[in-house]
Amino acid sequence: MSGFAHDIVSGTTTLSEIVRVKNSIAASNFYGCFAYATQSGFRAFDLGVGSNFWSETPSRWLFGIDYGRTDPRALKAIAEAENTEVRIFDGMAVVKRPGFKPRRDFHPKVALLENVASGSHGLVLGSGNFSYNGLRRSVEAGAAIVATDAIEYGQLIEPVSSVFSGLWDDACPLIDIADEYEARHRELTTAKDMRQTANSKVPVTGFWIEAGYVTKNRGPDKPGNQIFAPNGFRRFFGFKKNKGNSTLIGQITFETETGPNVTKNYRENDNAMEKLTLPMPEDHGFGVYDGKVLVFEPKGKGFLLSAIELDDFELAFRHRLANVGVMSQGRRFGELV
Repeated sequence: MSGFAHDIVSGTTTLSEIVRVKNSIAASNFYGCFAYATQSGFRAFDLGVGSNFWSETPSRWLFGIDYGRTDPRALKAIAEAENTEVRIFDGMAVVKRPGFKPRRDFHPKVALLENVASGSHGLVLGSGNFSYNGLRRSVEAGAAIVATDAIEYGQLIEPVSSVFSGLWDDACPLIDIADEYEARHRELTTAKDMRQTANSKVPVTGFWIEAGYVTKNRGPDKPGNQIFAPNGFRRFFGFKKNKGNSTLIGQITFETETGPNVTKNYRENDNAMEKLTLPMPEDHGFGVYDGKVLVFEPKGKGFLLSAIELDDFELAFRHRLANVGVMSQGRRFGELV
């Protein structure tokens, strides 16, 4: 049994501890229980455990949807992975309650692992949720436990695993509420957007777009750095409609809080959308772009780029949103005032 804290120098994170315990016992089963899930958490986990995890390791996932913090797109991505089963704590009740207010808060961050053949078990628990920040970036701490026999398991892990086994049995299969949760989640978000109107006397200070699912354009073991934007998004960057046959719209210089300035191409795409190439996320403190909100603020001859988790964006920028639009895939974009 060992404690751990996220440490930049050593590279220790909640995710690295999950991977370490998984490898140390050659886990044949995985059970993750987290208060909420984001797309960035799914991408971070997917890259951390490796592409073979899903085909080789049956996994169960128990999430909460309290207050609508869990992104329905993250639940869908996990449920579509191989060998997975997803359930929601008190899902049938919470999905119908105003604002998804829970009857009892679901707030764990627990990973239970098992090697059926050897009888070994692992437990990783701490403060980090199933988001990129919680798994890798934020200041978090926890403990990792490995039990190699029945006595150790009974003393160190069974008191936790027995509780979460019971919670699993009582939980709601995601499929039973997935459509309703996604629809009500969208309605709740749309209602907030509609209440936010632009003030024509207030200058626009920036703009934003939800990244959504980001294709692994750099290979299966690296986070993607290209997103699709709606046709006409170029106007935010000061570009006009192209003339001629070139697909190059222009070049954009990005400034980030970590790493040097980077200039990338902005192109038209063959699906009537626009393709924006971004700085390498791992080199600029973002880790992954999946599920985050990209904020662009003019600075000099370029743009200051931030990549923010959806909940954090809502808290920090909700009062500044204006002219919110929605793409066909449900991703939002708009201005900041």
